[in-house]
Formats: sequence, structure tokens, C-alpha cells
Amino acid sequence: MGYQLGLKDESELYLKLISNTGSGFFSKEWVACSVIEQLINGSAELTSTSFKAIFPNKSVNTGGFVMAVIKALGLIQTNPQNSRWHQQVPEMTFEQVAIEAMVQADETQQVVVPKATGKRKHKEG
Repeated sequence: MGYQLGLKDESELYLKLISNTGSGFFSKEWVACSVIEQLINGSAELTSTSFKAIFPNKSVNTGGFVMAVIKALGLIQTNPQNSRWHQQVPEMTFEQVAIEAMVQADETQQVVVPKATGKRKHKEG
């Protein structure tokens, strides 16, 4: 799953799905990482269905793809009591995993700044 992390107003983190390896549809809208973090905080029974509320009336694949991205980033993990559920990695924040992901990104990659208008401004990073 391809994704972008972006900053709005130099401080607010956003996530956007941009590609997948299969043929499933998904929403390409920016979503505030704070919204995702609010959803996962304290929850021990997360499934892809949990993320549907973030993307109402969008492809049902979007929630699962977002879940896969944040699991790959290290923000959530499989619940040890039930392998069908996921939970937040203790004391891990979206900011921590996003900063690490941005630092590890290829230096030629662009930093994307989401705008409220839906347009993107690219900065050399």
C-alpha cells in the first residue's frame, strides 16, 4: 500500500493513501492523523471496520488499507488475546512513527502539504 504523510501549517500531520498493489478501490482523501489516533487510543478491539467512520460513504477497502499502513508504521499491533483484533502499541503516538517514517524516507522524496482546497503544494525535501 502506498501512502503519503504530510504536514499542514507546519505541525498538523495528515495521511493519504495513494496506491495499492492490487485492484481494490480506496479513498485518496487526506485525513488528519489526530482523527486516526483518537480512534485507536485505548481500543483493544480494532478491525478494518473500526476505520469506516473516518471515511463515510467511501470505498469499504479504505479502512483496511489505512489499518495496514498504521500497522506497518508500528502504531498498532495484533491483540495477543484475539488475532482478529488490533490495538495501539503502548505509549506509541502517530507523531513518533510519522517522524521516524519521514526520516527514513528517501531524500529525493517530496514533502506534501495538504491544503483545505484539495490542492497540493510540493516542496523539495
